[in-house]
Amino acid sequence: MNKLTIITILVIMLLSVVLVACEGNVFSLKAGDCFNGPLTNPEYSVDVTDVELVSCDEPHQSEVYASFELPDSIWKSEDYVFEQGAIGCKARFETFVGIEYELSTLDVSINHPSVESWIEMDDRGIRCILSDGTGDMKAYRSGSLKGSRR
Repeated sequence: MNKLTIITILVIMLLSVVLVACEGNVFSLKAGDCFNGPLTNPEYSVDVTDVELVSCDEPHQSEVYASFELPDSIWKSEDYVFEQGAIGCKARFETFVGIEYELSTLDVSINHPSVESWIEMDDRGIRCILSDGTGDMKAYRSGSLKGSRR
């Protein structure tokens, strides 16, 4: 192997490590995490497993403002899980943003367990997610929305 081949292999390995380090599994997201990636739309449900974690100081699409576990042991329905998630996220909104949910211009989405993750992974986690509120689900911003009163 010549020197150029070895350097090329090392660069590829380093880039792979960096890329993997920047990815985040939605099951590990917690309050204060900012990320880019697939966004859920309140009009329909989308299965999402991986997102790109970034510092909140860098441009990003979404921020987790709360996460909590549902206490239920038996799957009831997707509507039930979503409803319980929405109730819990709404209750935690003002503490993070600094203004009542009803007065806010921000968009909220809820990442909740699917029937498959509930049964196969014992997933009970709800992640409450903020986006800019401009109506553009792909809008980027820098900085946290914590205490933004928006």
